[in-house]
Amino acid sequence: MKAKAETTRTYYLEAGALTLQTTQVLERELFRVAERINPKRAFLFVSTVLGRHIPVHPLEHRAALRALADGVSGHLLPGPVFVMGFAETAVGIGAGVFDCLRMSHGDRDMGYLTTTRFSPEGADDWFTIEESHSHAVDHIILEPRPGVLQHGPDATLVLVDDETTTGKTFAELASGLRAQGLQFGRVVLVTLTDWSDGRAVAAVSGIFQDADVCGVSLQQGAWDWAPKRDWVHSGLPGRCETCCSRWRPEVEQVFAAPRTGIAASEPRQSGEDILTRIEQAGFYPPRETDRVLVVGAGEHVWQPMLAAEALCARGVHTRFITTTRSPILRGETIRHKVSFSDHYGQGFWMYMHNVVPSEWDRILLFTETGTDGLPDEFVNWLGRVDVIDGAGTVSVLTAAEQPA
Repeated sequence: MKAKAETTRTYYLEAGALTLQTTQVLERELFRVAERINPKRAFLFVSTVLGRHIPVHPLEHRAALRALADGVSGHLLPGPVFVMGFAETAVGIGAGVFDCLRMSHGDRDMGYLTTTRFSPEGADDWFTIEESHSHAVDHIILEPRPGVLQHGPDATLVLVDDETTTGKTFAELASGLRAQGLQFGRVVLVTLTDWSDGRAVAAVSGIFQDADVCGVSLQQGAWDWAPKRDWVHSGLPGRCETCCSRWRPEVEQVFAAPRTGIAASEPRQSGEDILTRIEQAGFYPPRETDRVLVVGAGEHVWQPMLAAEALCARGVHTRFITTTRSPILRGETIRHKVSFSDHYGQGFWMYMHNVVPSEWDRILLFTETGTDGLPDEFVNWLGRVDVIDGAGTVSVLTAAEQPA
């Protein structure tokens, strides 16, 4: 951070004007603004370090995770730590903050759990919440596996999201945890950017009244939205036809989102562990001269990021991004966009943003589903892709030959 100064900037979108106020001038740009295809909220903060809508260097992503974890460390109580992230956008950074904390506080009982929109076979739902402004409202929280859930009067709850504007989503999850009878001495709300102007902390303080509540973020400020009076909001994208049966994750998949949690008492999986496993399954390692794009799918974010980080450590030019369910308009921030039917058999649209396949020598796609459900339009657009599925099977898919 260079200096502090009152800064106001207005972003003019098709649906209205978004004005942001902050007292920070940062060394690098942490976000850009884009326009949602969503009548509930027209604007979107697009992180430059998250790897969801803009390809990110794994080292820059890890640096952001470490900065957040360092901020959290100063607020930890002496007892155990329970970290939670939100699907789909914050599954990865939640896992990343937890990963950094477990490496710097190895003596702590610590666990990580994420919300999800997929309920695995054989897993029990713990409770559900709603994210009112989202394109996908419902969040499922599954019963955590042994060693994950940590709570008590000397415990710290760490809730992680990519950004917050009102604090309502944090409050929803806090209410759900409180309803389960959980107690914490401190609650830390973690975001890359916090535009709630104190409302998030206030909202959660009203729920965990006996706990000290604080916030950690890389950038803070306030926002104001002025909609155009004559603007006609577009509705959310409709349902789409799928080419596969409805998919449900398996609890013990080799590669999967951590829906039932990660316990610090479990062995830590490294990116090299992942690369070794897929190389044994037939993955041909990239050359150091290759430009490699590692792609996660939806909630399956953390293991792909670790793989990208390991490739980078080997000296390979690597970037990381994930597919998403977020419908966003093309514009200055979203310059490239491809839409395709989901490979979960649920009938929703998925997207990849700011990727030009011809710019990459190798594309690695990590998907929890099998290759049979991957839509032809997505594979044809990628051209050639190494696919690692939930079972750890490696396949190479190429674009179908087009008629002359």
